[in-house]
Amino acid sequence: MTNPVTPNIGLNKIDRTSPSTTYFDLEKYIDQNADAVDRFAGESSEAIGALEKRLDTEERREVLLQPGLQIVNAERSAPFKLSGIKGRTLVNLLGRDGDFEYVNPWKAYSVKGTPTVFNNEITVIGSGETTNPQISRNLKAASVPKVGDKLFIRAIAKTKSACESLRAYLYISTPIGTRHGEIILSSPTVDKPYALYKSFTVTQHLVDNWGTTGFILVAQHTSAAAAKDTVAVYSQAALYVVATQDLGLTDDELAAKYTYVNSVQPVRNPYAIRYGENLLPSFYEWNIHAQAKASGPYTLSLASTATTQNTYINIPVMPNTDYVLSGVVTGGTSTTGGYITVGWVDATGTTFISWEGEIYTGGSPRKIHSPANAVYAQVVCTTTGVGNYEFANVMLSAGPTTKPFKPREDSMLALQTDLFADPLTGANADEVFEKDGQYFKLAKWKKVSLDGSITLGIAAHFAGFKVLQTDQYPHPLPRWINYSGVAVKHDGKVLKTATFGGAWAANGPDTMETAIDGRFYISVSNADSGWGDNYTPTVDEIKAYFMGWKMYDVNVDPTGGGVYNRNDGVGKWWCPIDRSTSGVQVLPTTKVPSVPSYQLVYQLAKPTVESIVSEGMLTFNEGDNQVEVRTGLVVRESAIPVVSGNGYYWINGRTTPSYPLKNRPSRILHIYKNNLHNVGWVNSPVDAGYYDTYGLVQTRIEIELFDPSASYSITYLMLDTSPIVPFIGSYAANEKAMLQELTDTVQQNATAVSVLMNKKVDKDAPGWITPTLLNGWTRGDNFAYQKMSNGMVIFRGNVGNGTLSSTIPLLTLPVGYRPKQVLYFPVSARNGTGTTGYGMLRFLIHPDGTVTLFSQNDMTVATIVWLNNVAFLAEQ
Repeated sequence: MTNPVTPNIGLNKIDRTSPSTTYFDLEKYIDQNADAVDRFAGESSEAIGALEKRLDTEERREVLLQPGLQIVNAERSAPFKLSGIKGRTLVNLLGRDGDFEYVNPWKAYSVKGTPTVFNNEITVIGSGETTNPQISRNLKAASVPKVGDKLFIRAIAKTKSACESLRAYLYISTPIGTRHGEIILSSPTVDKPYALYKSFTVTQHLVDNWGTTGFILVAQHTSAAAAKDTVAVYSQAALYVVATQDLGLTDDELAAKYTYVNSVQPVRNPYAIRYGENLLPSFYEWNIHAQAKASGPYTLSLASTATTQNTYINIPVMPNTDYVLSGVVTGGTSTTGGYITVGWVDATGTTFISWEGEIYTGGSPRKIHSPANAVYAQVVCTTTGVGNYEFANVMLSAGPTTKPFKPREDSMLALQTDLFADPLTGANADEVFEKDGQYFKLAKWKKVSLDGSITLGIAAHFAGFKVLQTDQYPHPLPRWINYSGVAVKHDGKVLKTATFGGAWAANGPDTMETAIDGRFYISVSNADSGWGDNYTPTVDEIKAYFMGWKMYDVNVDPTGGGVYNRNDGVGKWWCPIDRSTSGVQVLPTTKVPSVPSYQLVYQLAKPTVESIVSEGMLTFNEGDNQVEVRTGLVVRESAIPVVSGNGYYWINGRTTPSYPLKNRPSRILHIYKNNLHNVGWVNSPVDAGYYDTYGLVQTRIEIELFDPSASYSITYLMLDTSPIVPFIGSYAANEKAMLQELTDTVQQNATAVSVLMNKKVDKDAPGWITPTLLNGWTRGDNFAYQKMSNGMVIFRGNVGNGTLSSTIPLLTLPVGYRPKQVLYFPVSARNGTGTTGYGMLRFLIHPDGTVTLFSQNDMTVATIVWLNNVAFLAEQ
């Protein structure tokens, strides 16, 4: 019979259920009990030791967040602590031409008519003259690679007609036709985009013929007749010199790292986002069918009149990964009526691979698995027939485990900074680090825009070009490492970097030099600037060139071609370099908006530490987390909505006046009103032909929902892509680390709150506000107002071109910025150009916040009004 034991550690006891069983083997049971006590003591000691370690020793798990989408499994819910990000610089030797904003400078061969460009793609139609309709772009890049360098060629190609192959390569026509780095993709599927890429080594033959080498994109056919009327589409063409640190990578690895960029790009505005446990947003963000209605964030009603009236959304997913689909469907049966399903979509965003996971009324969550080539999951709420159905709490979660429904709650860390590195070696990279809750950059590189703000003078004249140099003192540029860096001109062409001084005759135009004498030199061709060999431009005329203007002789070529070679000023005119407007006779002093500035990037002689603007905190949930690392997120950029005659206020719209965003957007994410998320804005595509200025998207809100006294800002993704690098960091893996992190965070937040309280930032000095102007008034230089900590409201800058009236407002001040009585200020104004037409106006501020301007003399028009002397005490 089994002897009784104690419940916790199993010590032997005497069985006293009857006199016959009251027996105890003392020797045996004492030994067993001693062993049990000792075992319990050992286990307890181990448990206590483990607990002491968890409470006394900080333990963290290192995490490397790679570029792109990934699944991160976290042991516990905890914040991500960033330990570093390093910069990169990609230099596309095609400049901006691979983005196909314009047909030129691409040349067509065996092509019907002129190739067309739309939405950054070029379409080529075969003429049937030969078997290989193609386009080519002569490299002519001033920066010639060296023998032994590795180049990486890439492009996106798609055929809309059957063909033998799609190809990309560099081609030298003389002395014999030679192809370098040729990629051949045989038997392509119609309408499927392919990434063509290959690395190859630079030969002496390629170096010797670099100036006449062409970048070729071809659709090859079996015969000339077969090529007639065929269509091929190309995009994202690029040519890179592979950095020293990447020479050991395979072509597939290079393709992942050397993504398409325009011209010269650093790591720009990197961000990491952890998507919510529910990867699906509210129904308000879905593509809702006309017969459906979102009756709540996660409730959808469908009054179907036919089958497959789909409401859907595409969500990025990982290939070969488990997911769980769940949701509640009301209406129908377990096999008919309303249902939820998932379609796996490939990289095109439109081609379905397979469908799975149907959930009907009463259905349970479905475990699903993404195919190897899946890029998106299209989650669909639909029906098999006519009827009324409701879908609620639809959820897609990463991992094989079913989770309870949650609304989507993302977390994100976004950094607003550029991170460079040596483009040829990848070394000496800018680095991000965190200290006391604030992010900083160890900046080893400097980027400068040559937009006319830096004074340049003539250094030397050569036949066909001139050399310019910095003459401004104190020196406008921080000291550099001699002969470092890279520069790009207005058309995206990469300039040659001089490796020693004084070789201008050999280097020619389109060369830059960060010289040993502390000056910056740059050579400009006469064809670009319009300065003839016999003409010496003034400092202001040089500024005009860097602001996008070309000089020309209107009496020789009224269209703006040719150069100016006179010294008497007769016939001297200027036109925009891109001919976006007609010529002017007066020396321009403003920048041409459509002409990009020259850009210079060089290595600093001494690194500097700079603070970084950041937003958000990245956190992990316990278990599987879907995380994405990208670049190009612009956070809370100040926006100027403009009213249009169609009943809307627009941001980034083609209104009058127009205020394009600082970067062309590919996607608008959020609009903020007085720093709070503002609903009611509707995004729409930009009209064809205006992508080069406005990007792909604009947004609008109804006039009734707009507050003209509020300050608006916008968060969006840039259209221009940039290289992506990993986020390196860790998260707390035990209690000690979490407690320490919590203590540090509380201390940092307390310090931050103390600073804010001392400065009274939130209440008394929220910063400069850029208001929306009304009734035709336009803002001039730096116009804004601000409330100081002492309650004074001050104005700066100027306005112009509006209606002068004591009753028609130019703006409305918000509550907290208004006086108790009408205030009057005399302000200076001008009603024309030049030095004539000056006068005074009355600037009135009313208790209801209305601000008006009207004349106190005979001035009827004000082209500019200066408001720098306006200041008053806000009393309500």
